[in-house]
Amino acid sequence: MKFICILISFFLVSCASIDKTQPEIVSYKDYSNQNNVNDFVNLAFSAKITLFVEKKGFTGKLIWNTKNGKSSITILNPFNSVISKVYLDKSNNSLKISNLSKNKNEIEDIIRQIFGNKQNVFILEKLIMTPPTQLTSKKNVSLSYADWKVDYEGVIEKENKIFPKYIELNKNKITLKIYIIKWKS
Repeated sequence: MKFICILISFFLVSCASIDKTQPEIVSYKDYSNQNNVNDFVNLAFSAKITLFVEKKGFTGKLIWNTKNGKSSITILNPFNSVISKVYLDKSNNSLKISNLSKNKNEIEDIIRQIFGNKQNVFILEKLIMTPPTQLTSKKNVSLSYADWKVDYEGVIEKENKIFPKYIELNKNKITLKIYIIKWKS
């Protein structure tokens, strides 16, 4: 009898559905035409990241600081040791990668494989830092740019500004999941 009760309980729980709303799909053209309230000169965030390139996985932390058109992105391993730093400068459209790891070439190849050319890096930076205006606490958003699919979920509201809680970027066999821990403006 006890076994039958447990079996019925498992059956009922497994049949329960999770009500997850479908994200609103926004084109990159519509996104580009939006007046984003989060167009900041100075902005920073820290996040936990999960990266999958084909079947290889990596977890770690990301610290991203933007000040006056220049960004510094620090990538840390799960033990909070710096693996790499990426520097972006919008004024002269430059990208510099500084590695502090033994696997320098492998890390540079992965970073270049993820972001591709410099133009993509700056567009992806904008997609991360300024989410679509359709994103709300009740409405998730999905956006496509070139080969990238960017999914936004949840919001953090701070000083009358909206920041995404979770961003997932997908391109071919690459998935980068960013779980925002803290935003600062």
